Amino acid sequence: MMDKSKRYVREYVPLECQDTLRGKKLDFDSIAQMFLDRVRVSPDHPLVYYYDDTVTYGAANDRANAVANFLKEKGVEKGDIVSTMILNSPEIYYTMFGAQKLGCIAGAVNYMLKGPEIAYVLEDSRPEVVFVGSDYMEEFAKGWRMSGHKPLVVEAVTDVVHAEKIAQISLQEILDTYPAGECLVSQSPDDPTMLLYSSGTTGMPKGILLSHRNELSICKGKAAFGTSRANDVFMIVLPMFHVNPLCVWTYPSIYQNLSICIRRTFSPADFWPALTRYGVTTVQGVPAIYAYVYSKADPETIEFDKLKLRMAFTGAAPMPVELIHGFKEKYGVEVVDGYGLTEATGVSTTSTAIPQNIGSIGMAFPGLEVEIMDDENRILPYGERGEICVKGDAVMLGYLNKPEETAEALKDGWLHTGDMGHMDEKGYLYISGRKKEMINRGGENIYPREIEIPLEKHPKIAEVAVIGAPDPSLGERVRACIILNEGCTMSADEVKEYLADKLAKYKLPEFVEFMADFPRNPTGKILKQKLKNKF
Repeated sequence: MMDKSKRYVREYVPLECQDTLRGKKLDFDSIAQMFLDRVRVSPDHPLVYYYDDTVTYGAANDRANAVANFLKEKGVEKGDIVSTMILNSPEIYYTMFGAQKLGCIAGAVNYMLKGPEIAYVLEDSRPEVVFVGSDYMEEFAKGWRMSGHKPLVVEAVTDVVHAEKIAQISLQEILDTYPAGECLVSQSPDDPTMLLYSSGTTGMPKGILLSHRNELSICKGKAAFGTSRANDVFMIVLPMFHVNPLCVWTYPSIYQNLSICIRRTFSPADFWPALTRYGVTTVQGVPAIYAYVYSKADPETIEFDKLKLRMAFTGAAPMPVELIHGFKEKYGVEVVDGYGLTEATGVSTTSTAIPQNIGSIGMAFPGLEVEIMDDENRILPYGERGEICVKGDAVMLGYLNKPEETAEALKDGWLHTGDMGHMDEKGYLYISGRKKEMINRGGENIYPREIEIPLEKHPKIAEVAVIGAPDPSLGERVRACIILNEGCTMSADEVKEYLADKLAKYKLPEFVEFMADFPRNPTGKILKQKLKNKF
């Protein structure tokens, strides 16, 4: 074990002394119990600002109970999976909170997925009920029909018109007809409560099971920073099937009885007006969002006298130091960088504002240990490069239906992230790359095998290697390198069209290269790093 005596340790004000928690209950057995407690403390306090609608804590609880009573009537029980595939909206909260009141596992389905990908998730997780937005019903129906498991479907109706008839009832009908009687059941901190999917190195997504203990540790960790104030408003613009909007912001905001402004998607035209309209104090994004805002927004058009924004958090991809400084100079807003992954409930390190050590992604999140380890699970000396490993209450229960992958990721309580980096003597972490071949496109994790597998099935393609292409805005884009079968011809557009109905749009290759051969090692394995160097 390395000597940690020289490492700087942050000091935090005790939770009971934080302004947002003074006089409130701090410990809970479940996040559903925590939510109900905050409802009873402040039933009339706004929970969600959603365009022209304001939803109070009390109203959200009533709607969640209506969903829970519907699920009970359909025979859904504690431990069952209930999933949601809905565009950012308060309806996500009604469905997830309702399921969690019953001790169900709330699953979030990526609404960018295509039919075959949806079918895999349905068969892997086997949800009893899936709430699907009209926006995605056509694609969901394709996957539903392909799947051997066919859950009950509830439609969250929007203005998107489609011809599918697989839904048995609408969410609005449930809210209008089912009672709001309290449905909370007794639960244990180690019960699973969320199922989020992340891509796997085999090309198949992995379901990540998170417990109440996992999420409540993040709630306490966020509060420990002491940066929140009573009546703060946090804005969500990232897709709400991701760990960040749900686990890093939704439940920790509720823990402190704060408000959340939900936007359907990131809109450059809507960004500053939404901040001023709802009095947003904190926002979370990815570097690509901040880069766009920084380069396109004219400060003259911003109503600074109405602006309450204090902090902008970023993650998912490295944030250029120049952009951190530029955002502060141009808009007077601190940008706080951090690092995390779904397997650790979304956040493992963070800086307290602009990092003291330029280029760092901060130090260990409250309640977590972060170390650099070698392949033998040994902690490496300061400054030495190795794998970033995380330990603590936020580390997942494991991968659904994948005991071998779980055992590989969790060793002696340490989560091996697959990311490489080093740590200085003060405990600041620096990320240097990935042990595995994952592509990080603007915060979306893409594994090459997800794209290689369908391409390998094309009759014209002999061999394919998918790699990341460095990009200043998104971090990386997708590049497909292809060797064609002898005598065959193919265009880049033909490749993209072939994949269009097989993969989510963000996974589609933006660069297609046709090659005669690949760099290989003596056994014939493709050397992807050398392949990257060619470009």
